[in-house]
Amino acid sequence: MKIRIQSNGILALAFLITSAVTGCWATQPMGELGETDNEILPHGVIPSQRAADVILALQDDSEFVLLDIRTPAEVEAGHISGAANLDFYGPTLRDDLAALDHEKVYLIYCRSGNRTGQAYKIMDELEFERVYDLGGGIKQWIAAGYPVCAGPLNAEHSCSSEFR
Repeated sequence: MKIRIQSNGILALAFLITSAVTGCWATQPMGELGETDNEILPHGVIPSQRAADVILALQDDSEFVLLDIRTPAEVEAGHISGAANLDFYGPTLRDDLAALDHEKVYLIYCRSGNRTGQAYKIMDELEFERVYDLGGGIKQWIAAGYPVCAGPLNAEHSCSSEFR
């Protein structure tokens, strides 16, 4: 008995395998920097190394916002230099997010990635176009050896090392 595979079946199988391997079914695409330092490609969850690349490439750009969505106490205990803060547990989070400039590029982070996953969905519903979510949150950032600063955002604070 011969088995005959039609070309459509082979193409469909190839597509399914490629999609599974490349992660095309992920709910949030992996973002990355483009060919030039200032070109931003698709948004979504990114690892610490890519987040560091985004921060370094855009840190002096007025269209870039590093947004820590943890509580003020968590932020004071340790945050990424240059961050702004919106408390995820604040009663007006959705309104506060809606009031942000939708044209800017945002890199959001929390402690472990749970809150940013939820905030990312809200920002997507609000039609923000360029939002990065630091996968694993500040815990992964610290585990990867990147510096953190202690103290309030709007006052003098100390950092574990200089960010490069």
